[in-house]
Amino acid sequence: MIRRVEPSDADAIADFLARHIETSMFLLGNLEAHGIGDTPHPHGTRFLLRLTDGDITGVFGWTNGGYAMPQWPAMTPPEAQECVAAMRGVHLRGITGPPDQVALMLGVLPVAPVDWATNRDDPLMVRALDDLPAATAHLRPAEAPDRALLEGWFAAYLRETGTSGAATLRLTATARAQAAIGSDTIRLLMHEGRPVAMGALNARAGDAVQIGGVYVAPEHRGKGLAGQLVISHLAELKAKGIRRAILFAASSAAERAYARIGFRRIGFFRVALLARPVSLGAAA
Repeated sequence: MIRRVEPSDADAIADFLARHIETSMFLLGNLEAHGIGDTPHPHGTRFLLRLTDGDITGVFGWTNGGYAMPQWPAMTPPEAQECVAAMRGVHLRGITGPPDQVALMLGVLPVAPVDWATNRDDPLMVRALDDLPAATAHLRPAEAPDRALLEGWFAAYLRETGTSGAATLRLTATARAQAAIGSDTIRLLMHEGRPVAMGALNARAGDAVQIGGVYVAPEHRGKGLAGQLVISHLAELKAKGIRRAILFAASSAAERAYARIGFRRIGFFRVALLARPVSLGAAA
C-alpha cells in the first residue's frame, strides 16, 4: 500500500529513517526541523509512504525547494513512477539518495540525460566520534565582514564539486554566503587572524551530522587544513551530544583526505542535480 502521510505518522517515519540513517540524513533532518506538511520553508518536505503489513517499508520525500529524496528499499519501476507522479506541480532541482533507488527514478522522470549538471555516485563515509584526536584548529562562525570572501569561496566550491549548474552558480553562491552569516552550522578556520577554510553541516538528525561544504583556499591547500577543520568542528559537536558523522566525498582526493582522519567508506550516495529546474507538470 502506498499513501500520503498523516501527522500521526511522524514517529514511525522517524524510526524507519533512523534505521537507514546513513542515506536518510536529509529526509530525517527535514522531518525533525520542519515536521510533516507543506511548510513555507524551502526544506519543508512532503512525504509518500509504502506500508507492508501495516509497517513502513519505504519513504519518499520532496521539498518545497524542489529536491527529491527516496529511502525506499527494493523499489520497483512502478513504485518509482508512483513517486514521480506524486510530485506533479514541483519544479524539480535534483534528487539524492541510495544509488539504485535514484537510478530507478531517473529512468521514469521526464528529464533528458543532457539536462543533468551532475549525476554521479559519491563515496559514502562515516565516523564515530568517540575516538577523536585532539582538536587544534581555531574556528569561528561566519560574520558580516566575511560575506564577499564567502561568495567567492562558495562559487569556487560549487564549481569544483559540480553541485551547481553554470546558469545558477552565482545566485546560489550569493544566497549561501548570505545564509552563512551568523549560522550555527558554518565554521571558518583561522590562520594568522584570517579565514583560510570553511566547513559546514549539510544536515543534522538525531545524534548524527552530515558534513558538507568543506573548502580550503587554493593557496593554503596541501597542509592538512581540511582535516584539522573537520576534526575541530566534530569536537565542538561531540560536546553537544553528536555521536557520529556522515558525509559523501566529492572526489577520490577528498575520500583519501577523509580517510586520513578516520572516516571509512560504507557504500555510495547518488547526487543528481539539474542544470535548470524542470517542471513536472500541473498539480493534481
